[in-house]
Amino acid sequence: MEIVSIDKDGNVVVKMSARETKAVYDDLNHIPFNLITPPGAKLWALLETIVGRETL
Repeated sequence: MEIVSIDKDGNVVVKMSARETKAVYDDLNHIPFNLITPPGAKLWALLETIVGRETL
């Protein structure tokens, strides 16, 4: 996993492998939903769209 870029507005682009994506998704799955911040929930939802693919 690596940071690809950070722009002037503070937006971060991260590059991660499919395995890293699955690991982060699984980690977030172990946190009670009421303790996840809105950005964390959005990240979880984005990762969820990737985790179901057969390439993992």
